[in-house]
Amino acid sequence: MGKNKENRKKLEGQYKALQEHLEKIAQEKLKPIENQDQGLIAYWEKTVANCRQNIDKLERRLNR
Repeated sequence: MGKNKENRKKLEGQYKALQEHLEKIAQEKLKPIENQDQGLIAYWEKTVANCRQNIDKLERRLNR
């Protein structure tokens, strides 16, 4: 498999993971404040930031 194809596949996976984590955050924030797990939300927000960094890196690789 060529490098571009690999990067496109990885990029697709990162977009999917990003969407899943954003949905998890939204679902958790719908709960009443006293029932929200702030540690879990913080963890998912870090994961979202990581996904966005990976997406940027993969898009730069594809645009070369």
